[in-house]
Amino acid sequence: MRALKRLIVLVHALRKYLSWIFALSFFIGVPITFSTTWNMLGSIRHNGPQLYLSATSWLLVLLLPWAMPVQTAVFGIAWWTVFREKRSSRAWGIAASVVFIAWFLLPILIPPHHFFSGFVLLLAVGIVGVIAFSWPAELPVSRSPDQLAAVSGDGTSSFINKALPLFMLLIYFRAYSWWLGWLGANELSSPDFIHGTVTLTLVGLLLVSTHEFGHTFVGLLLGMKLRAFAVGPFQWRIREGKWEFRFELRQILATSGATGIVPTSRQFPNSALLSMVVAGVVINAFTGAVALWLAYTGAPQLQGVLALFGTFSLITAAMNFVPFRIQENYSDGAQIYQILSRGAWADYHRVLAVAGASLVSPVRPRDYDIEAIRRAAHTIAQGRRGLLLRLLAHSYFLDQGNATAAGEELLEAASIYNTSASDAPADFVSCFVFGSAYIWRNADTSRQWWAHLEAKSPVHNSDFWLSHSALRWVEGDLKGAGESLDKARALAQQLPNAGAYEFERYRCALLQEMLKDICASPAAPVSS
Repeated sequence: MRALKRLIVLVHALRKYLSWIFALSFFIGVPITFSTTWNMLGSIRHNGPQLYLSATSWLLVLLLPWAMPVQTAVFGIAWWTVFREKRSSRAWGIAASVVFIAWFLLPILIPPHHFFSGFVLLLAVGIVGVIAFSWPAELPVSRSPDQLAAVSGDGTSSFINKALPLFMLLIYFRAYSWWLGWLGANELSSPDFIHGTVTLTLVGLLLVSTHEFGHTFVGLLLGMKLRAFAVGPFQWRIREGKWEFRFELRQILATSGATGIVPTSRQFPNSALLSMVVAGVVINAFTGAVALWLAYTGAPQLQGVLALFGTFSLITAAMNFVPFRIQENYSDGAQIYQILSRGAWADYHRVLAVAGASLVSPVRPRDYDIEAIRRAAHTIAQGRRGLLLRLLAHSYFLDQGNATAAGEELLEAASIYNTSASDAPADFVSCFVFGSAYIWRNADTSRQWWAHLEAKSPVHNSDFWLSHSALRWVEGDLKGAGESLDKARALAQQLPNAGAYEFERYRCALLQEMLKDICASPAAPVSS
């Protein structure tokens, strides 16, 4: 049952990507359907008046070609809305799924029994659809906010944020159509469905990798350090001082990447951040131009792939210069605007860079610029970014020894988590478990946050065991608290000598002080 719930969460995470695929299939199917219908009518006119059709035959001629795009649209809309508790979507989705399976069975029932690769895809879509739409509605689905309120000064427009994804989809589709025509004009063979899909996937991964490499290369050139690198589902990051690789299945259809480049001190120019952000767009434009040049002058066997990669790279570079936001992800153009704005968003980028520096330098949370954090948090008050700012402020005051102010910031962070950032990672939630116990002395609240933490399948690192120790302590289980604290301290001692990890060891010391007097019990809960 637990595996089924995880599968539901995965399907929910992928639904927006799959819906875009069905939308693209619909846009592809409509012009094909128009062409098919027009050709049929032309054939009827060519055969002259001797061809007589019954009313049923005319109905089949005119309506049958529209079956596939219409059912694709129905399936896509149902797939998107069923996870928003639209009950009628299940019936529509099951009906569309059955029709997909029927398309696969058509060659079996009607001679000459020829199959092609697309029929297998239709069968797969149909089976997955029947299973997905038949799942019990009462099973819990992890939800994250689909819409975030516009944030003042982020450089984006609500209209552009909503319209640009569809516009980009149409642009890439038009570029792909041009590429197919270019192949024919240059006497190169066009790929079939399977080979075309594989080619698009590999070109997309190469394009994203090149973009992130641009960010990484310039960052390293400017003296920064690499902490993470992600391309779609392939993710590398430093955790607990060691590199680890993870394949994120829920990001299997992601078309984006990420680079964790951090400065090595608090003192760094804004020009360094700006150069690192611009580098991704520049390298896309450069590699795109080079690939197109090679496509016209290089080896024939590589011309097709180079032309597709070059075209998509130039489009990606141009689009990335446009300031826009999809969910909580900002384009490079938006980030460039924010860094140059000298407002709350400029503070945010600088605060984030300093926090990153604590992973590779002696900078600790107590060294953060709390005024910059507060200015940024006043404007960026929702979503994961708003949550992060409040947790950074919480860490600042906790490292300063100001438990009251740390508790106030934790309350603000809890409000943001509950309203717009419940999809935050486990590392964020562990702060609530520890703070509820250590600062508020509230066992019930700490226990509730622990349930949130366990639901996110956390890594059993020093942070996890420290939170568990704090929970056991506030519940009065001093033996369990001591055992968990020993595990946390042992893991914390293995962490590198950097400010963020020194703060981790400092939190262990704070809890150790509480446990010294084993006869002491937690104070009465503080009202929050």
